[in-house]
Amino acid sequence: METIERLLLRGQSRWLLPGAALGALIGLLLLLAAVQLYVDFQRLMANDQSGGKHFIQVNKQVNIFNTLGVSAGFVADEIEEIRGEPFVRSVGVFESNEFRVSASSSMLGFYTELFFEALPAEYLDIDAGEFDWEEGDEELPIIMSRDYLALYNFGFAPSQGLPQFTPSTIRRVSFDIRITGKGQRRTFRGRIAGFSDRINSILVPLPFLQWANERYGSGERQPPSRLILEVDNPASEEVQAFVREKNLEMSTGRLIGGQFVTMLRLVTALLLFIGLLIFVLSILIFALNFQLMIAQANRQLRLLLELGYRRDTLADLLVRRLGRLFLSVGGLTLLALFLFHWLFASWMKGQGFELGRGLHWLVWILAIGLSAAFYLVNVGAIRRSVGKV
Repeated sequence: METIERLLLRGQSRWLLPGAALGALIGLLLLLAAVQLYVDFQRLMANDQSGGKHFIQVNKQVNIFNTLGVSAGFVADEIEEIRGEPFVRSVGVFESNEFRVSASSSMLGFYTELFFEALPAEYLDIDAGEFDWEEGDEELPIIMSRDYLALYNFGFAPSQGLPQFTPSTIRRVSFDIRITGKGQRRTFRGRIAGFSDRINSILVPLPFLQWANERYGSGERQPPSRLILEVDNPASEEVQAFVREKNLEMSTGRLIGGQFVTMLRLVTALLLFIGLLIFVLSILIFALNFQLMIAQANRQLRLLLELGYRRDTLADLLVRRLGRLFLSVGGLTLLALFLFHWLFASWMKGQGFELGRGLHWLVWILAIGLSAAFYLVNVGAIRRSVGKV
C-alpha cells in the first residue's frame, strides 16, 4: 500500500498540504481560543458582585485654594444636584476616619499609618457576609483595593525585605490595627476580608467607622470628599460632559464592565470571525488539493483500477493520509491552546482572578465537532473525486 500511495503522490507539491494544515491549525486555534476566552470572561463576570451595574467614583479637582486649606468636599446641595441627574441611579457617600489609625505586625516587622473609608453595603463588590462588624468584636475586617496589593508586592515589600503575598495567602495573615483619639487608644485584630476591583481605598464596615468616629473622632465633621455613583453607562457623553462641567475627576476602578465589556466582546467576536474564516478556507484548500492530486494522478488511478484495485481501496489510502495529517493538526492545536490558557490563568491568578487551569468542556466539544466536520467534508470530496475517475 505504501508503494501505491507513493505512486499517487508522485509529482505533487510537498508544501501544499503542510501549508493547508498550518492554516487549519491557526484557524482552529483562534476559534477555540475565542470560545475559551469567552468562557473565562463569563467566569469573571459570575465572580463579579456588580450584577451588571456600573459605578464611578468622583471627587473635585484639587486647586491652589485647597492647598491653602479650603475644603474640597461635597456639600449637601451638591450631592442632591448629582443625585438628580437623569443618568445617576444612586449616590453613595464615602465616610472617612476622624481619628489616627495605624497597622503593625511584629511577625512581619512593619508599621504604617493608615486611613479608613466606609460605604453602604450595596456599593461593595464582595460578599457583605464576610464584611460585618458589631460593637464588641475584636476582629476588624478590611477590604483593600487590588491595586494596593500590587503596590505592596512590587514596591513596598522588596524595598523593606518583607514577604510578598498572593490574594489568598494575605487573607490568612492578621495584624494589629491601632486607633487613637480623644486621649484614648484601642487595638483590633485586622484581617483582609477581600479585594475590591471597583474602589481604590481601604474600607472598613460602615458601623465600625461610625462607632469609632463617635468615640475617638475629633468631632469636626468634614464634608465627604468622594462619592460613588451608580450610572447607566460610565462611557456615555452625558456622564463625561457632566464631569467636565463640574470640574470633577472620575475613576471607574478595575470593574469588569462598561468599556471593558464592550472591548472584550468585540475582540472575542473578531477572533471567532477570523478563526472561522481561516478554518473554512483551510477545509476548501484541503478539498481542492486532494481533487487536484486525484486529477493529476488520473492515469495512475486508471491503471490501478484496470489491475483490479477497487475505488474504495484507493480512496481509503488518501483518507488515511488525511486522517494522519489532521490528527497531528488537532493534537498540536489542543496542546498550544492548553499551554496558552495555563499561562493566562497563572497570570490572572497573580492579578487576583481565579480561573480554572484546564480547558472548558465546551472547548472540547467544539474541537471534536469541528474536527469531525473537517474530516467528513474532505472524506466526501476525496471519495467523489475518486469515483469520477
